[in-house]
Amino acid sequence: MIRIALIDDNPSDIDIGKHYVDTYFQNRPDAANMEISISSYMDGPSFLADFRPDDFDLILLDIYMPAMEGMDVAREVRRLDESVKIIFLTTSREHALEGYKVFASGYILKPLASHREELFHALDYALPRGSLKPAVLSARIPGCETLRVPFSHILYMDCSEGRNASIHLIEKNINTTNAFQDLARNLSSDHRFFECYHRLMVNMDYIESMEEDSFLLKGNISVPISRRKKKEVKQHYMQYMLSK
Repeated sequence: MIRIALIDDNPSDIDIGKHYVDTYFQNRPDAANMEISISSYMDGPSFLADFRPDDFDLILLDIYMPAMEGMDVAREVRRLDESVKIIFLTTSREHALEGYKVFASGYILKPLASHREELFHALDYALPRGSLKPAVLSARIPGCETLRVPFSHILYMDCSEGRNASIHLIEKNINTTNAFQDLARNLSSDHRFFECYHRLMVNMDYIESMEEDSFLLKGNISVPISRRKKKEVKQHYMQYMLSK
């Protein structure tokens, strides 16, 4: 999975940015069947409140924003995460040299319609061929066999017996010998997954509706929502839907 953050205070620029990023990956052969997650933010502080090291592979960042300028956001990102790639999308060349100080992979002028090829070259540089790998969960099953399960195939994961994890796919369930918490740490690196109930992580891409005390998933599968964390869970899901 490729995880991208797009930060811009202009909603139309966010839509345009998503369009060109989608176009780029649709025409990139090694991204075929790859999950592309684009999370959008209207200002720097809201992004930084969510940001954790290794959360994203790439950040597309406007510079001129009222609450906090993009260059200041980039400096804070670099303080926390040295490896995430940053591409600036802006209307002025004024801060181009500053971009090198935060090791930006590109500095692209708007409107993107006039600088599409420059954006695509910057994306090539930030995410070189061979660097894209689908996210998979390595799980042990009885008999010591190890399975590699793509994140995108997982509906949800819970505990089967004791502390061991059970992975639920559309077509089958897999009982593992891994502790739930060990696999949960891996899934939590992906924005699609979160713990909506004690020891139950759901893939939000498969949620078809949100009921009072449960989520209805594809295949008419219902998973519970924690009563204690109901407000937090529902807010998390709504934020995810708005960022898609």
